[in-house]
Amino acid sequence: MLTADLARATVRSGVLRPKWVAPEDVRTRGEAARLVELYASHVDKTVGELDEAIADHVGSSADYLLQRGLAKLLLDRATVETRAPVAPGVIRECVFRLAGAQWPVDPTGDGPSGRTAIIANAAAELGISGEDVEAGLYADLRREEILTEVESPTAEELLHRYNMSLAQALLLRARQVRIDLPGIKATRARQLFRLIKFRRLMLEATPLTRDDGGPGWRLTLDGPLSIFRETSRYGLQLAMLLPGLTLVESWRLEAEVLWGKQKRPTKLILDHETGLVGAARDQGTWVSSEQVAFEKGFRKLGSDWKLSKGATLINLDGRDVLVPDYLAKHVDGRKAYVDIAWAWNRARFERRQELLAAAAPKNLVVLLAMRGNLGRSKKALDLKSEHRPLVVGFKGVIRPKLVLEALEEVS
Repeated sequence: MLTADLARATVRSGVLRPKWVAPEDVRTRGEAARLVELYASHVDKTVGELDEAIADHVGSSADYLLQRGLAKLLLDRATVETRAPVAPGVIRECVFRLAGAQWPVDPTGDGPSGRTAIIANAAAELGISGEDVEAGLYADLRREEILTEVESPTAEELLHRYNMSLAQALLLRARQVRIDLPGIKATRARQLFRLIKFRRLMLEATPLTRDDGGPGWRLTLDGPLSIFRETSRYGLQLAMLLPGLTLVESWRLEAEVLWGKQKRPTKLILDHETGLVGAARDQGTWVSSEQVAFEKGFRKLGSDWKLSKGATLINLDGRDVLVPDYLAKHVDGRKAYVDIAWAWNRARFERRQELLAAAAPKNLVVLLAMRGNLGRSKKALDLKSEHRPLVVGFKGVIRPKLVLEALEEVS
């Protein structure tokens, strides 16, 4: 993803306008292709050599930010490694210890305190050559790492990735995001809502009115600069939602973005006609590691309850939507829903619980990630109120037996 210093955008009339690139532009495609070739030519060379080659290539070009941005995206997907016959830290410890015993070191002399003698003694102690000592002394520094593998996308693919990364970089500074989904199909809605849950984003959803293009949904997502402490991690999850959103046939995103050093409030508007192309998998099966472990443990219980992930959208009295993570069915015909709340703050969670109590099915179990509290308030939650859906808290591990007991209770 592009960093803040590489994100190109201007502000006009309070609207943030990204400086997109045109993937079909011959000149821009030529520049992208040259950078791809430059990376390919530096396989088995150091990152420092690559950096110098990029600096020479960019020079004083007027397209400096674009070229640096494209280079950043290529490096993000490159593989580098530290090459040394002995761990660089071990080499340094040996050299510095020997140098300390002969201090002060003569950098040009040939005597016992000379640099050449110290390197030779270190090589003998470590069982490697003097050249290996020299090469491995700082081999773990970033610029000394070796480029072992690079991705070689087409120029068009790289430019589409640039536009997507630019949009994501701007969303990292969002305070609130609103997404309109007019006429969205049930399969796409389920896919998108499950992706939102996978990204552990805080969501409120309301039906679109006729004037807004209904039927459909309006999603309101808190941005990383709203009220949270862990802004970087949450902001990244919000930005990573964008490629999945581009799979929807018709959508419109409006975000309040704090832009520039002065953090001026601006408006960012994107939609399905912006031309963003994502690399998101066109499927709806995203499962967290916690869920994988829970599903495995639940099957081992050997109970008469079976879990399935074919969840449906449940309209909460027109005020929100519920997309349960699981539908649980018992062999005797009983059923229950299981919903996992990952990221939350106390006020939002309590409002959500009140809505679920009023409009959700009574056979609902909420699994609450106790470590997912992103708010400032540390006041204990009231999880035992008889007027709310049954809540089962968990810290890192979802305990299958507790969920089984909850299923029996609500069904």
